[in-house]
Amino acid sequence: MNSLYLLQFACFIFMLINALILGITHLHVKWINRRYEWSRWLILAGMTGLAMQYLLQMLLGFRAQGDDLGAVINILVYTPCFTLISMGIYNIEATHANRRKMNIVCTCVYAAIIAAFCIGCSDSGSLNIGNWLYVMLVLFGANVAYCIYMVMVEMQKRKKMLELMTAGDMLPYVRYARASVFSLFFAALVMPFAILSTTLLYIIGPLALLSVLFFNLSFVALGYNYVPTEELLDKEAEECAAITDEETEMGGVTLESSNGQDAEPADSKEDLQSISLERQTFIKEKLDKWCEELGYKDTTVNMFILSRSLNISKNELSRYFTSCLNSTFRIWLAEVRFEAAKKMMLDYPDYSNDIISAECGFSSRSYLYRIFKEKEGCSPTVWRAKIQ
Repeated sequence: MNSLYLLQFACFIFMLINALILGITHLHVKWINRRYEWSRWLILAGMTGLAMQYLLQMLLGFRAQGDDLGAVINILVYTPCFTLISMGIYNIEATHANRRKMNIVCTCVYAAIIAAFCIGCSDSGSLNIGNWLYVMLVLFGANVAYCIYMVMVEMQKRKKMLELMTAGDMLPYVRYARASVFSLFFAALVMPFAILSTTLLYIIGPLALLSVLFFNLSFVALGYNYVPTEELLDKEAEECAAITDEETEMGGVTLESSNGQDAEPADSKEDLQSISLERQTFIKEKLDKWCEELGYKDTTVNMFILSRSLNISKNELSRYFTSCLNSTFRIWLAEVRFEAAKKMMLDYPDYSNDIISAECGFSSRSYLYRIFKEKEGCSPTVWRAKIQ
């Protein structure tokens, strides 16, 4: 039993275990988020495909017969598997229309890879397709670059949306985003070398497996931190995208206005309008009443939920926070919860930090700690000791 066989066996077992982790953790999530669960199965399918590829390499010995033959099989399997994993990541971030676009592009690229493979087999009369291998490699690289680009663009958009619309702990999403980007970039950098050289495979293989594990754990952690109200944000984003597409198709929204300048969306024009003093007072009273009724204790609250409970439009609330308070919904609510936590610590000194964070609406104890570090320059425990 040679070292190549052992490496392939280790990769097979490792990928199978990762796929199993993804499947089993579905049974333990607190809330079911359809978009996240769909992403879970896409990524699980991609990892299962990679596991089967390593099994085929072990049983049929493609890589053992030569680097070129092993590379051909790798590209034929890696491309759909990498695409499935990328789509799983992308699915969490993007709207339906953008996901459909990515599906079409990736399908076309893979069809071109299959065509290059078939032409190469026809010319050579065997699986050793000569220079057509490099055509396949270029197409594979283009597919990887496209997937990474699309994922990064949508991640930036979603991060901005979460910062604007939500008030929970962003750390799980940030960790997941970093793990996703790192894993995709690492794969893009090392796959061409691993595909073409068996020698480099011994070095790159273990590192690639560690990056997969890093991503897998971050993805599972993200699932445990999902809350049901995030589906409202996803639904609203889908509806806005659908309206925009419909208006574009009907000519309701044009890229250029009659004078040749860019047309300004209605929401943008509304955002530029100032809020009257009377309206400012009304919104302030509504927010104060909401705080008095302990609305901030709801860890799942977001801008969408708040606007509905106050019967004030989301855009008007956003303008109020920005122009009148020089803040954002996230910063304002964090400040409200922070002051409530300090008051509770003074009133109930026997309460632990876990109880305080739960009672004041913080999604986790670590989030409370970070807020105290940011505001007071110390942990809640140290702050308590100072005031006693």
